[in-house]
Amino acid sequence: MLITVLITALAYSNRIYICMLGDVNALYADAVSKYEKHLYKESLVLFEKLSGIDSAVHSRFVSGDIYYRGLAGDVDYQRAFSYFSEAADRNSLDAHNNLAVMYLSGHGVDVDYSKALRHFQYAAINGNPKAQVGLGTMFRHGWGTPRNLMTAFEWYRKAAAHGDADGMNNLGYMYANGFGTQMDPDAAMFWYRKAASQNHAKAQFNIGALYSEGRGCERDLVKCAEWLMKSALQGEVAAQFNLGNMYYLGKGVECDFSQAERWYLRAVAQGHRNAERFLEILEKKQQIVELDSCFTIHPINE
Repeated sequence: MLITVLITALAYSNRIYICMLGDVNALYADAVSKYEKHLYKESLVLFEKLSGIDSAVHSRFVSGDIYYRGLAGDVDYQRAFSYFSEAADRNSLDAHNNLAVMYLSGHGVDVDYSKALRHFQYAAINGNPKAQVGLGTMFRHGWGTPRNLMTAFEWYRKAAAHGDADGMNNLGYMYANGFGTQMDPDAAMFWYRKAASQNHAKAQFNIGALYSEGRGCERDLVKCAEWLMKSALQGEVAAQFNLGNMYYLGKGVECDFSQAERWYLRAVAQGHRNAERFLEILEKKQQIVELDSCFTIHPINE
């Protein structure tokens, strides 16, 4: 009897709150419009108002995501976690995925692989491609579960089938290395290209890596440099470092120490230790002699 009374009271108060907000649909449309225009502070105010509605699951998720990524100012993991938890309780698969990421990375919470695995599994089984990638990665590394490369491969395959670029890139990585499946450079190149068509920086780097090795394609250092440039311009640190090497050694591009320095500096700014070492070598004008046949780059995953 008491539970029934409480549910009725909550439903009534929720209806009052909705009435106080006015035209909820217009408010939501305005919040989305401001978000799409990157007016994150203004959109957050509106999404948080909407989050007071019991059924406004997406508004809770977006509010949490804005706090998680610091789009409206400083990062606030505590508020992000609160909003994601509320949205996950209302069956938001994206919120389950983001909670898993927080538990996996230790952002605002203690690292807890078992909780990360549970949230990834719930969202992945229900078709969320980002969670499928996350779950695949947990199986690939053996985080919170016995390591199983075949299971990891299957989850990446499911994510790729949903059109997820991370899933496509990681599936390519599995094919390139023969992890959980037979090694197949042609299949690796296929999936890298599918991901790169969505401007995926790591996939662009990986295509360059295959061109450097002549796997799944004819060896072509010029094309390698072209793909690394695309990736480096998007901020991929491995591409920046290796592009610096190509300019330093004159592989696939004209030897250009100033360009080498430019890309090493960008990589150093992201904490790439080898870039620091090579920058010191460059500054001392030391020469590194390396034959074309020895110059290769290895693919990376997420």
